[in-house]
Amino acid sequence: MSRKVIGLDIRSRRICAVLVKSSLRESRILAHRVVPIEEGRPDGGGLAAALETVRAELGRADADSAVCAPAALFSCRNLQVPFSNNQKIRMILPLELETYLPVAAEERLIDFAVVDSIPGEAPQTEVLVAAVEHERISPLIAVLSASGFDPERLTVSGMPAALCLGRRQAPGETALCVDIGETFGAISVLTGGRIQLLRCFSLPSDPAARERAAGIHIRTTIGALQEKAPPSEAAIDLYVTGDGTAGISMENLVRGLPVELQATDLRHLLNLAPAEGDETAWEPAVMNGALALAVGEIEGLESLNFHRSQFPGRKLLSRYREGLVRTGILAAAVLLLMFASVLTQSYVLKRQAAALDAKIAAVFKNTFPEVKSIVDPYQQMQAQLQELRKSAAAGGDAGAAFRSIEALKNISEAIPEEIAVVLDRMVAGPETILISGTTAAFNAVDEIKGHLERVPGFKRVTISSANTDRSGKEINFQLKVDL
Repeated sequence: MSRKVIGLDIRSRRICAVLVKSSLRESRILAHRVVPIEEGRPDGGGLAAALETVRAELGRADADSAVCAPAALFSCRNLQVPFSNNQKIRMILPLELETYLPVAAEERLIDFAVVDSIPGEAPQTEVLVAAVEHERISPLIAVLSASGFDPERLTVSGMPAALCLGRRQAPGETALCVDIGETFGAISVLTGGRIQLLRCFSLPSDPAARERAAGIHIRTTIGALQEKAPPSEAAIDLYVTGDGTAGISMENLVRGLPVELQATDLRHLLNLAPAEGDETAWEPAVMNGALALAVGEIEGLESLNFHRSQFPGRKLLSRYREGLVRTGILAAAVLLLMFASVLTQSYVLKRQAAALDAKIAAVFKNTFPEVKSIVDPYQQMQAQLQELRKSAAAGGDAGAAFRSIEALKNISEAIPEEIAVVLDRMVAGPETILISGTTAAFNAVDEIKGHLERVPGFKRVTISSANTDRSGKEINFQLKVDL
């Protein structure tokens, strides 16, 4: 089943949006846009206007959405808790964070991700916790909702790209993913594909100052890693992305650091094909965050989430209501046609059964004309035939064979040669003989009847039936001879 997801990477001065379609065969980028956020608007609705533009150009009624907010809004910390159950961890986090936050924990949205399990006499679970104030995130959610977006996920900028890059890591490898925006940044420490540490910070808008500040944060993070674990001779892989990398020298940024700079074009790393005819320039550093959001939502990558979408069943119902209505109407029409077909077949079968009953009654009446009351012709015919068999058996086999041969001889001699007749069947009983045959005309049947009445031992001859066959050229007849 295919699915479409729009990734919205909200930056300081622009929105980066990528629409990805996933199917069983492949995932493909359908469209991507960079929409500037106008500053100094009289109505203060620069973000809302940018979202409306994205909605008009990339919005699909059948597409889900995922959003990442500027990392500077969030505060992150690693904690150790004595539980491994996610529900229990979520319950105690506000108490654990109370001493680290300048405001009450109840005034913040909190989410976490499990980093590692620490064995020992008292097992601990290390978790990465992020918090954001309600008053900072609620306006963003309100603007998204007013623009027609109900995101499945609202997470920290820089985290989706780090999770996608972490899929390429081998177990035990350590890497840094640095997301540099124009006014904020985030550093994710990856080990074995899992985020171990996340740092969010503000950055100056001047490119030179931003370069120096980002370098200081990278050095500080590497120093913290070296204090936590023994230093390794292997260089740490460094991935740098974000729209704030413009004007920054990568050589100056990594000079003197034990890191190895890696390519960060997620479109190529994830082997995603662009949409046919989409010639819009692809800037990896700018679009990586939005692309990682869409791919992460499609593939179900676990990350922090500060917005729970509406109940999935309700969303599916509202999205596919028109299609469900059409399907329901079609299903009702199919059921109605099936019911009509059943009634028609029942009526036809009843007529066929009545016609067969009439034929059975006609055959019984022609075979046993002496029976006046016909109730169940099939059962009555079986009973009559059983009586005939009993009568024939009571008369003795030799005598019956003799009488049959004698009667056949008398019949053959009685019918003149000039009458064309074929006798098909003769059933001889102790008191009657039934003769079936074919002749050329009805008057020939009367002549045969007259000749047979002269045969010695034949008391009376009755024409039981005489009908034209299907070809219309011959007459099928049946005679009953009383002995």
